[in-house]
Amino acid sequence: MYSTILVPTDGSAGSNEALRHGVDIAKKYDATLHLVYVVDEDIYGHYGGIDAIEHVMEALEDVGEEALQTASKLVTEAGIPVEVHLEHTTPHRGIIETASQVGADLIVMGTEQRSKEYRHLLGSVSERVVRLSSVPVHLVKVGPDKSGISIREATAVDDDAIRRIARRSMNQSYSSFLAETEIDKAIDRWYGTETFEDLVSDPNTIFLTAVKNETIVGFSQSHLVDTPAGMTGEIHWLHVDPDHRENGIGTSLLNNTRAILEDHDVDRINGLVLSDYEAGNVFYEENGLIYVESRPIEIGGEPFEENVYSDVSPAGEDREPQIESYTTADGETLYLNYEESEIGRDGPFFAAYTTRELGDRYGWFCSNCGSVDVAMDTMGRIVCNQCGNRHKATRWDAVVTE
Repeated sequence: MYSTILVPTDGSAGSNEALRHGVDIAKKYDATLHLVYVVDEDIYGHYGGIDAIEHVMEALEDVGEEALQTASKLVTEAGIPVEVHLEHTTPHRGIIETASQVGADLIVMGTEQRSKEYRHLLGSVSERVVRLSSVPVHLVKVGPDKSGISIREATAVDDDAIRRIARRSMNQSYSSFLAETEIDKAIDRWYGTETFEDLVSDPNTIFLTAVKNETIVGFSQSHLVDTPAGMTGEIHWLHVDPDHRENGIGTSLLNNTRAILEDHDVDRINGLVLSDYEAGNVFYEENGLIYVESRPIEIGGEPFEENVYSDVSPAGEDREPQIESYTTADGETLYLNYEESEIGRDGPFFAAYTTRELGDRYGWFCSNCGSVDVAMDTMGRIVCNQCGNRHKATRWDAVVTE
C-alpha cells in the first residue's frame, strides 16, 4: 500500500514516537523512509542583522542535522532504506513540499497536545499539514508528560524488573482470592529468563514498559492473534507498581498499547481481566472498552472467570461471533471459536466445540497445521501432536495443577 513514507523529525517526544510508528509501517510494506527536518525561517527571520541571522540559522541547522542523524541511525538499524532532507522554510510548507518532491504516499508525524489558547494563537503544524496534504497523514498523538514517565519497548534485560512489578502488582490486586504461592508460581513460569527472552523477541508480542527515573514502574503485554475472520490484538496483562498507581501510568500504557496494535491493522482490541478483580474491570470500562463475555478458566485447579472487553460491540449488535465449522478426518463436525484462543509458538490455538452454541468443549484447534489432534502435556500446556506447535505460558491457563 505504501512505498515511500515521510517522517518529519525534530528530536521531540512527538516526532520520536512518530518515527517508531513510521518504522513499523515501513517494515510492513517494505517501504523507504524519508526523514525531514525543517529549519523554521520564521524564527531566524525575526533577528535583526545578517550576522545574527546567520548565527541562529547555523544553530538550527546543527540541531536539525543531529536530529536527522539520530533518527537515520534508528531507521538503518531496523534494516529500512532511509534518506534525509534538511529544508529552510516554514515547518508545514517544508513537510508538504518534501512529500511532493520524494513522491511520498504517506506522511507520519507526531502531534503533542497543546492548550486551545496555544492552537488559537500559533496554530498547529500537524493541523496545517492535514489540511493541505494531498496524501494521507498518519498522526501520532503524544500528550504532555507531567509525571516524568516514558513508554518504551521491553528488552531481554528487563526480566528482573518485570518479575518484580508483576509480583507486587498481582499480590496487591489478587491477594483476596489467590494465594501468594500461586501468584509466585505463575510469575516464575511466565517471566523466567528464557521465557521472557522468547516473549520480547516474538514479532507477534507487544511488550511495553513504563519508565520513571530510569526505573520500570509498569508494563503491558499484548499479542497479535490472526484468524480467518481478521486480526485481534489481545491485551493479556497491564500491571503498575502499587507505589505508582493513580498517576495515569496505566492509562498511558493502555493508550500506547492500543496505538501500536492499531498500527498493526487489527480488526479489534480485546482486554482480558479476571472477573473477580473489580478495579481491572472498571479500568477497561472507563477507557472505552465494552464488556463482551465471560470465559471459564482454571487457576491452580480452581475454577474462575475471565472477562473480555473489546473496542468492538458484542455479537448481536454490530457483528457476528467468529465461529466456523470444521470437519474432522472421522467426519465429525466441530465448531471453532476464533474469539477464544491461546498463544502458540508457531500459531494460535482456537477452542473447538461440538455444538454451534459452544456448549460442549471438544478441545483445541491448531492453526499452524489445521489439526484438532491437540492435547495437554505433563505441565498442563497445550501441544499439537501433529506439528509440535506448543502453547506459550502467557496467562492463567499455564498455572493448572502439575
